[in-house]
Amino acid sequence: MASSFLFRRRVSSLGVVSRSLHGNMEHRWLHLESRIEALVTLVGATRKFSSGTGTTKFDFTDLTRPHTWYPNARRKHRKVILHMGPTNSGKTHNALKQLQSSSSGIYCGPLRLLAWEVAKRLNKAKVPCDLITGQEREEVDGAKHKAVTVEMADVTSDYQCAVIDEIQACRWFIWRLTMLGCRTRGFSFTRALLGISADELHLCGDPAAVPLIQEMLRVTGDEVEVQFYERLSPLVPMKVPLGSFSNIQTGDCIVTFSRRNIYRLKSTGFILGLIR
Repeated sequence: MASSFLFRRRVSSLGVVSRSLHGNMEHRWLHLESRIEALVTLVGATRKFSSGTGTTKFDFTDLTRPHTWYPNARRKHRKVILHMGPTNSGKTHNALKQLQSSSSGIYCGPLRLLAWEVAKRLNKAKVPCDLITGQEREEVDGAKHKAVTVEMADVTSDYQCAVIDEIQACRWFIWRLTMLGCRTRGFSFTRALLGISADELHLCGDPAAVPLIQEMLRVTGDEVEVQFYERLSPLVPMKVPLGSFSNIQTGDCIVTFSRRNIYRLKSTGFILGLIR
């Protein structure tokens, strides 16, 4: 009797648990089905809207066509000039000359210091220019030019001229799962490349980026021109190691990317300039 009673209790308990689990799973499936139906309805409505007869076709559910995310830029037939060459070749200087002579424009650089230098250069040339970075914003009365860090690029305004510096940092993360340059900031360069609405877009950087950029712009309908540059002064490596820092001569430059090395050099009496 006792064993029969215990057996029945266990069966009864299992039955209750089983019914409870079954009811809980049924509730979850119904909830999941309702969410899937809502998602399908939303996607269907979005695709129907994006494929309508309007002038702007935009489907934010399609991640394979990021160039369509920027309708302002797609409405323009942009002329894209690639200034490709090594350091100290004059490529950025020529691009900035076009920016300075334009009626409106934007400079996008990877560093606050570069944006600051461009803003200073344009303002000194009597071309009012705003400085906009993630940490500061200096607006000049009547300015139709901007010097910004690339993350702050405005893709909603129209410009006559735009310059993107160090374009080799762009990342083609949609069409191909490959990356050229910066893994953490590359998307900002890609966004600026595809999204800035300018009559002329000047890209400055390393020649290795040319094939990637040409393929990216093939779907945008932009006119692409490539200009290659050579160094204005030769770069001759030393035949023997430097040895001690005491062998450094006037005009030499030390570049280090370690904060520890920066403070170590500062303690030895070197005058340091920090680029951020």
